[in-house]
Amino acid sequence: MKKKKQQTISKNNKNPNSNPDIAYQNKDIVSKLFGEQMKGKSLSLFGLNTELKVIAIHPTNLPIIQAKELRMDNLFELENGSIAILDYESDYKETNFTKYGYYIMNVINRYLKEGKSPDIHMMVLYTADIEKAKTTLERTACRIHVEAAYLTGIPSEQWLAEIKESITNHTISDKILMHLILLPLTYREEKKKQEAIKQCAELARKIPDKEQEAFVLAGILTFTDKIISKSMKKHIEEVLSMTQVGQMLMDRGWKEGEKSGQQKGDYKRAKKTALKLLKRGDSLDDISEILEVSTDVIKRWEQESLHG
Repeated sequence: MKKKKQQTISKNNKNPNSNPDIAYQNKDIVSKLFGEQMKGKSLSLFGLNTELKVIAIHPTNLPIIQAKELRMDNLFELENGSIAILDYESDYKETNFTKYGYYIMNVINRYLKEGKSPDIHMMVLYTADIEKAKTTLERTACRIHVEAAYLTGIPSEQWLAEIKESITNHTISDKILMHLILLPLTYREEKKKQEAIKQCAELARKIPDKEQEAFVLAGILTFTDKIISKSMKKHIEEVLSMTQVGQMLMDRGWKEGEKSGQQKGDYKRAKKTALKLLKRGDSLDDISEILEVSTDVIKRWEQESLHG
């Protein structure tokens, strides 16, 4: 196994920063690409009962050595100073409230350390698989309330026709862009979801405005993360990496994320953990999935340890 691993590293012995796939395997960076373009847009675009607009995005990374499912999808700062945690779900379980509580307490802790105490919204967008979900969990010690939006009953084919017409006529509104991102989640059948993801990615490439194109592609990756096939995910990542806006935001997001991680100690802990797992014999793909760090970065860390 050791021999095979060395061959893989030798074959890919390149500067990781020159590889267009770098950081796209990291959900945080893709979410950042999407979040950058959410600034100034209202959360009502998700079907949520609010007109509050996003003014800033914040890192979604919680303590790094956590299960993959304990990573929130989006963390937005809103125009009234409050914070919105936005997740999407394709399956309802009451145990999800445990996850939401974890998100909320970690966000509270993050801001208390900065001497701030903003109000916090826990918002959940449910795919067409869920018709109704419990929105409040109460115990004597706490109360967790979710602001929910549902994609069940959405006229998918009507959305699709309107999207095509808007792209053809160059009349693409924020609403149309969000419909293009969310359309795959309006279907219940797995096959229809995968077909819609592919179709929406192809339609996104026809958008003349490259910032809008990058926004849609990053949005599709963000909101279909739990259902998208590996081959389609890779295809969209490659398309996104070829857009000038996507490349620029990817590079900036990666540099900022790495810098921020170093300040918090997360980056060093991730590197140390990755090297331990490599030494134990774990595969690059497994380590990448556990830490949500691209395989290129893990390879770079290994090379640095060998030559440092």
